[in-house]
Amino acid sequence: MSAFVWKSLPVKLSRRVVTFSLIVLGAEGFTNAQWASWHFEPHSYYDPVSAEPRAAETKIMFFGRASSVPFAVNPGQSFIWDISVGAEIPVLGFTNGDPGTRWAPVASGRWGFSLSIPVSFHLNEDLSKDPSAPVLDTDYRFGGMLKAQYGLHDRWGFHDSHVGLRYVPISHESTHLGDEFTLGATKKYGNAFERVNVSYQYWELGGSFEPNFLRTGNFHMMFRGGLIREAFHSGIGWYDTELLQPVGGSVTASHRNIEPYMDVEAFWVPKGWKAGPFLSFDDRDRTIYTYHRASAAVPEPTEWSVNIMAGWREEKNDRRFQPSYFLRYYHGVNPAGQFRDQPNYQLYGIGLTVHF
Repeated sequence: MSAFVWKSLPVKLSRRVVTFSLIVLGAEGFTNAQWASWHFEPHSYYDPVSAEPRAAETKIMFFGRASSVPFAVNPGQSFIWDISVGAEIPVLGFTNGDPGTRWAPVASGRWGFSLSIPVSFHLNEDLSKDPSAPVLDTDYRFGGMLKAQYGLHDRWGFHDSHVGLRYVPISHESTHLGDEFTLGATKKYGNAFERVNVSYQYWELGGSFEPNFLRTGNFHMMFRGGLIREAFHSGIGWYDTELLQPVGGSVTASHRNIEPYMDVEAFWVPKGWKAGPFLSFDDRDRTIYTYHRASAAVPEPTEWSVNIMAGWREEKNDRRFQPSYFLRYYHGVNPAGQFRDQPNYQLYGIGLTVHF
C-alpha cells in the first residue's frame, strides 16, 4: 500500500500545488519567523463547511422528512433521525509564528500545517413506517488528514483571510443496513431484496479560499473545491460484487471512481456579537450505484447532489460546548450506504451541530 500512496496521483498533485503556492504567495512568511509546534490542540485550518456531508463532526437532525427508500415495508415519506458523531482529532501541528489560542487560524503572512485523525459515525433511522423504527443505515469513517493554511497579507487588500489545502492520503468508509430493516425487507420481498456490502478505501484532495470582506465585525466566506477517489478500484470498487444476501448472489462491479465537489459558505458575526447567521452549500457529482448493469465496463449514471444548510451559530471559542442550529435541505443521490442506487432523494429538517 505504501508504494501506491507515494506514487499515486494525489501526492504528485499535492507536491505541485504546494510548490506553486510557495512561488505565488512568496517564501517570506515561510522563513521569516521561528517555527512553533503544538499537539492535541484544535486550530481552524480548513474546517469543514456546515453542509459537507459525512464530515467528522457532531450533527443531530432530530426532526426530518425524507423520501421513501427501496424495499421499505411501508412505502411513502418518512419522519427520520439523521445523526453524525465525530471529530477531526488534532495530533500535531506547526506554524511559523505564535500558534494562537484554540481554534485560531494562522496570522497574516504565516503558514500552518496539521496532522489529524478524522473519525466519524453516522446513523439514519426511520421513525414512522415500521413499528420497530428500523435503522436504515450506519456508516463508519476513519483515516488520516493533512491540512495546510496560509494567512493572506493585509497589504494585499485582505483582512483575516486565508487559503488552504486538505489532503486525505487514505481513509476507510464502511456502511451497513440495519438488522430490523433487513428482516422486514426479506420477509416482504424475499430474494428480490439484495443486501450489498458498500465498503471501500478512498483518498481526497481539496483547496480552499476563505476571504473576510469586513474590517468591522466578521463576514467570512469559504469557497472550496476538490474530489474524492476510490483508492483501489482495480479491486472491489465502491462495493463488493458478492452479495451478503441472498448468499451466492452477485452484482455488477462499480466502474466510476471519482466524485468531484464544490462548497460555498457565508458566516456573519456583527461587531460586538459572539454569534450570527450562516448559509452553507455543498454540491457534488455523486455516482448512482447501478448493481445490475450489462457489464462492469458500462459507467454508472450520476446526479449533482445538493445539500443546503442555514442557521445560527457561535464563533468557535474556548468553551467546550458550542451548539449551532440549522435548517437543512438535501436533493440528489441517497447518501446512505447501499441506497446510493436511489436518485432524486429528498430530505429536509431541523437540527443542531455541536463543537467540543
